[in-house]
Amino acid sequence: MCSMEIKIGYALAKPVETQAQCDAYTAMVEAVNAHNAACAVGDTLWSIADKPGCYEVTDGGVKSDPADQPKPEPTLKEKLEALQEDNKTLKEENTMIKQCLMEMSEIVYA
Repeated sequence: MCSMEIKIGYALAKPVETQAQCDAYTAMVEAVNAHNAACAVGDTLWSIADKPGCYEVTDGGVKSDPADQPKPEPTLKEKLEALQEDNKTLKEENTMIKQCLMEMSEIVYA
């Protein structure tokens, strides 16, 4: 374990080869995960940057409100159902327009 407190700016030199280095990396990952799990909306998340000479704990952005998250992309099944519904509606509208045109032509040529 390392003697330095793990926080933003903490760096672990590469390569990670010895058991002590692996333990230090594991401690860093666990500290980042624990910090992020305890964050409330608006708090700063942490991440680990894979830099050329080290792994560094960095600012991972602000934890957003789950209600502010964009809606997930519709599944293929949902897209297909929506297209089928649109197709049905268009066919019904097309039939109605044809009937209107037939009625109008009967009036005009009556």
